[in-house]
Amino acid sequence: MTTHPLKNVIGKRLFRQALLLALALSVVFSGCFTAIEYRRSKISHNESVELLKKTHIDAINAALWNLDRGQIAAQVDGIHHYPFISYVAVSDHNGEMIESGTRSEQFADARTVPLSMDYNGRRIPLGKLYIEIDRQAILRDALSTAAVTLLFQTLTITLVMLFAFMFFERQVTRHLVVAADYFTTLGLNGVKQPLKLDKQQYGDEIDSLVEAFNQMRESLAVAYQQQDGMLQSVRESEALLRAIARKIPNGAVWVVDADLRYLMFEGNLVDTLGLDGPDAIGRTPADMFEHDFACRLEDYYRRALAGETLSEEFNCQGRILWVQFAPLTDDNDRVMTAVALGIDVTERRQAEAERRDILQRLGQAHKMEAVGRLAGGIAHDYNNKLTVILGYAHILKLTGLQSKEAPEQLNQIIKAAEHSRDITRQLLAFTRTERVNPSRVDLNRLIAQSCKPLGRLIGEDIILSHVAREDLWPVLIDPVQADQVLMNLVVNARDAIAGVGSVSIATENIALDKEAARSLEGASPGEYVLMTVSDTGCGMDAETMEHIFEPFFTTKEIGKGTGLGLATVYGIVRQNGGAIAVQSAPGKGSVFSVYLPRCVENAPEARTGTQASEPALAGTTLLVDDEDDVRDVTAVMLQRLGHNVLTASGPEEAIRLCREPGTVVDLILTDVIMPSMNGREMVQAILHHQKSARVLYMSGYSADIIEARGTVDREAHLIRKPFVLDTLRDKINQVMLA
Repeated sequence: MTTHPLKNVIGKRLFRQALLLALALSVVFSGCFTAIEYRRSKISHNESVELLKKTHIDAINAALWNLDRGQIAAQVDGIHHYPFISYVAVSDHNGEMIESGTRSEQFADARTVPLSMDYNGRRIPLGKLYIEIDRQAILRDALSTAAVTLLFQTLTITLVMLFAFMFFERQVTRHLVVAADYFTTLGLNGVKQPLKLDKQQYGDEIDSLVEAFNQMRESLAVAYQQQDGMLQSVRESEALLRAIARKIPNGAVWVVDADLRYLMFEGNLVDTLGLDGPDAIGRTPADMFEHDFACRLEDYYRRALAGETLSEEFNCQGRILWVQFAPLTDDNDRVMTAVALGIDVTERRQAEAERRDILQRLGQAHKMEAVGRLAGGIAHDYNNKLTVILGYAHILKLTGLQSKEAPEQLNQIIKAAEHSRDITRQLLAFTRTERVNPSRVDLNRLIAQSCKPLGRLIGEDIILSHVAREDLWPVLIDPVQADQVLMNLVVNARDAIAGVGSVSIATENIALDKEAARSLEGASPGEYVLMTVSDTGCGMDAETMEHIFEPFFTTKEIGKGTGLGLATVYGIVRQNGGAIAVQSAPGKGSVFSVYLPRCVENAPEARTGTQASEPALAGTTLLVDDEDDVRDVTAVMLQRLGHNVLTASGPEEAIRLCREPGTVVDLILTDVIMPSMNGREMVQAILHHQKSARVLYMSGYSADIIEARGTVDREAHLIRKPFVLDTLRDKINQVMLA
């Protein structure tokens, strides 16, 4: 590097600036001095004028009184000879004037003094004395004094500054020139030589600067040595990192700087993608990949440079890449670069997709197996009941209703039909599609009312006990469903006991935290009422417990169980937001735990206990159903209840009947789903003509199918097929009294 000798630039610039400042201050001070001197001169001359008045006034007054013009002229000349008085004049009362000097129109300070004499006790005016002071002369005198002072100050300042310049150049600037030349030629070899200046050591700032630099030089010498070692370590680390990157199976390592330019692009994945690693150095993703893919990469690199650690999968040239992005920081946790570790997971994802497909097909096979068991169980149970119904019906047809066996045979037909109906309801409860009417239920009261009939059901050899907790929280559930859960669990416990044993029902309040709720399927943290049903039966192994809630799975002999009991319990509990768990082991009995959410809302309390049937409310009823057999038997039921029945085989006929003059309908009993028009649409058309009519829907479909089609509101009254006379009467009374 070429250097040029410095020529005391700082000293010259400092000399010029200091000299200009000193001269400016001298001018200002001289001006102030001139003003002060001018003011002082004016004051002095004013005092002189006052003194003249005292020394010459009396003589002038006497000369005027005696009309001695010679004496007056002598006094005027005497005053005029005073310094800075340029003009003097005396005038008498006749206006005659004796003067001396030249009168000035400008730069004059005029003074007029009245002249008078005391005579016989009174003051007689004699004339006036007029004096002019030359202010310009005063100013010239002040300026000349200031000029002399300014000249002397300028010479003094110039001499002082020259001396200061020479001293500054000798003590400072020449040493700075030597130091600058040393700094300019400093290199890796020169850093070993200390900086020395040709000056005596005073311990001043320059000496401190030289000492500080030499200390820094020593640190730099050590740092240079360390840097050589670090550079060698970096080269070795980089070579090791590149070797590791090339050894990662189907992987690669990419490192970018803050400008998203690649610093490393290594790994056998680079070759798999058909890229050139060395060619990528210094380039950005936008230079190497198509726009959308490059934008995604750059976004993740920026997030990594911002301190995030994240991963993502990318599709690149027909391969699936799993890439993890992370920041690389220094010892002070400052992000230097971002690194991306990429792995080719194409084969793994294909294997996972094949595994999911196999599991899906296996699950479908399990579903089909369950459906097969369900269909077989339904067919078996329904065929048994239909055998009873058809058998007794044909016998009654041959023997007639007058035979003594007819009432029992009719009871068997009714019992078989009711059992078939119960199978349907159990299926609906399992699939959670049955419409329910939840209310506040006190489980302790419900269990206490059910213990006596349940005791008769399980027999005298089995002891049934109830351990009730006081202050049990209420639950929100349909009381009929609660009875089903309790009855099915107790009957299941009875069937597990061979001979003598015991069944215990217990209740308690419990709060589930996150960990406890995680172990129960369908449960979430919160407050629950726990009902446990435990028995001393044969127990179950782990394989059996995996299937106990599946429909039509049973370990009982053919004809002794449908396999729907526990499936029904499971469906009811899940439908009401609860959970169920079982603990069992062969020979050690079983414990079923039912968790039902605590009811905290103001729901109506359930009506418990049996109630006497209320008399039917009679009236005119419009019965609409497209099934002739159902319509005929329902009409007979309504007539038995005292209703005047109008029947229609479809919506169009029903609407036509209601439009006829004189027709008044109290109740519309209609099927929900019919071929041409659903029941809701028909009712809306009829109510234009029968505004006071009440509506009761009936259907054999499940509640979810009805509501999914939008054919009935959730608040509408609905009776499920099949129904009997008492059920129909109670439902009609409920509708008419609502």
